[in-house]
Order: sequence, then C-alpha cells, then structure tokens
Amino acid sequence: MLQKLIGKIKSGCSTCENCKDDPDSPSDLQVKSLCFEKLHQNEKEQFLNLLKQTGRVLSNKEMDVVDEFLSHEGHMSGDFIKKRLFQKGNDLPLEEVEEILDLLCRYGLAQKVQLNGTGPWYEHLHLGEKHDHLMCTRCGKVIEFEDEEFKNQMKKSASLHGFQPLFQKTTIYGICPACKKRHRGAIPLSALSQGEKAVIVSFSGGSNLKKKLSDMGLLTDEPVEVLSKSGPVILGVKGSRIAIGKGIAQKILVSPIVNDKENS
Repeated sequence: MLQKLIGKIKSGCSTCENCKDDPDSPSDLQVKSLCFEKLHQNEKEQFLNLLKQTGRVLSNKEMDVVDEFLSHEGHMSGDFIKKRLFQKGNDLPLEEVEEILDLLCRYGLAQKVQLNGTGPWYEHLHLGEKHDHLMCTRCGKVIEFEDEEFKNQMKKSASLHGFQPLFQKTTIYGICPACKKRHRGAIPLSALSQGEKAVIVSFSGGSNLKKKLSDMGLLTDEPVEVLSKSGPVILGVKGSRIAIGKGIAQKILVSPIVNDKENS
C-alpha cells in the first residue's frame, strides 16, 4: 500500500482515482493531496503500533506533535512545529517538541538533516523513498530530487574503492533559478555565496579604497572566488587568498560567472 501511494505521488497523482478530480495538488509543505493524507494516515498507524510494541505512551499534547508533523511535507524545524501547535492552543516547550520529533526519527518515520550548517530540519522518511537535495545558498530554498543515474554513479564510485554502500544523502549547493534571475548583472560581492565565482565590475568607494584594493590584487575584470564568509570575506584571487571586511565587500560590484549550458 505505501509503495503504491508513493508511486502515485511521484507521478503527480495525474491518474490517481483519489486526486484526479481534486483541484488542489501537493505543495512543498502543506499536504493537499488525498494520496499524501492516506500515506500519512498509514504512517501514523504504524507509529501507534511501534509505541505499543515498545511500551511507550504519549500524552495528547505529544501526539499533537506527531499529527502536526504528519500534516506537512518538506523540511520542518522544531520551532516551526512549536509555533503551529501554539496557534492551536498547545503550549509544549521546544525541547519537548524536538524530543517527539527525535522519537519519530528513532522509529524510522522521520530523519534529521543539517543543510548548509543550519538545522536541525526534520523530514519524512517514507519507506522505499530515497532522495537527495539541491539547496540554494542565497535564499535557502531546498529541492528534493531523485536521479537513478546519479545514485548508480555514486555506487560505482564506492565500489571502485571496495566500499559497500548502504544509503546516501547528498546535498548539492548552488543557486536556484529565481536567485539567478533576481541577481542578473552587477551585484555587491557581499551578496555572493561561498563557492561562487564572479568578475569584478566596479567599485563604489573613493580613490583611497580603490588604491588599497588594487594593491591587494582586486582590479576590474579580475575573476574572484568566495572561499568563506563565516568571518571576514575570504577571496581567492590569482592563486592567493585575501581577506576583506564585509563593509568593503558591499562596495565591490561583481558579475557572477554562470557556467551552465543555458547561459553558455
């Protein structure tokens, strides 16, 4: 039953008897599909059986956490669940909310992930569903994707080293289409994400700043790479690393280097 429902959801429910007449379709977060509702109901029944088997008893407020988690898809923080419950009159503290979410992880109905150093985020762990992530380092948008060719290549790489893979969880960091469109043309260097490359277009500071940056090797038409933004901005320039303040990075206008086929 679960595999059949997952198959329908992956195909967009276009031929599903439950959903083909439903004007709503599943979004990234809010469950609108009847298939998702059925899937989550099955998972709740399995969770209740696991509680019975392990002798664990949850209060009504704690079960509200489970129900709230099962009413959404996508990546959720404990704080997100807590705020949703508070709007419904449930005042469980964040620590207890995360304890129940961690219980869902231990029972195999959820998994906890860190994305770009943020989190923890909780997402559904549907039986038989294995996906990886695309994450935009500018806006934080996360897209789940499945690619059998990609998975097979990862397995091949592992086998070349005599390694037996059991599962994989890959996050590819980059720039989403919306951010690429929004940031076309010259933008402040401070707006770039770690790992991005760009060409310096101009400087908005005075002559003293321009001379200082020139002495450091930062010139117009010079390509630069953002290596780190955790403290000062660390740039790779002409095979060397240099550090500049975030205020100065705001005054350097750059044009991001796009190397995908659609812009080649």
